[in-house]
Amino acid sequence: MFLTERKLRDVFWENYNYSGRALRYQFECPIREGNADLITIEKYQGNYQINAFEFKLADIKKALLQAKENAQYANKTWIVVPAEKRDVIENRYMEYLREHQIGAILVEEEGHWEVLYRAYYHTEIKFHQQVLKLAMKEY
Repeated sequence: MFLTERKLRDVFWENYNYSGRALRYQFECPIREGNADLITIEKYQGNYQINAFEFKLADIKKALLQAKENAQYANKTWIVVPAEKRDVIENRYMEYLREHQIGAILVEEEGHWEVLYRAYYHTEIKFHQQVLKLAMKEY
């Protein structure tokens, strides 16, 4: 069981990005009021994509609302929660995930993570100055 969202985030990030899949990333990215927990820019099958992640230990409803807001600036948006929240997600929130095309990732304490529900890829997104800055870093 994770004690803090930061620990959840750190364990997930270490195992998600171990191979350097994220070309650029920013924690607490100010794309909306309250910031997105994590924004990544990744290359997948020859295309670049922007992913937004929200980490929550318990307040799944809040994570979903935040992810929904992030979705306008990302190709894929995800909630990341502890693995013990599987039943809650499957029994209470799957319809919301489907309706808003948000993905769900479960994380175990030792770092294994699993996609419970795959996020839909949005081709039409709004550009945000902060995401452009992130993409242009080092140029």
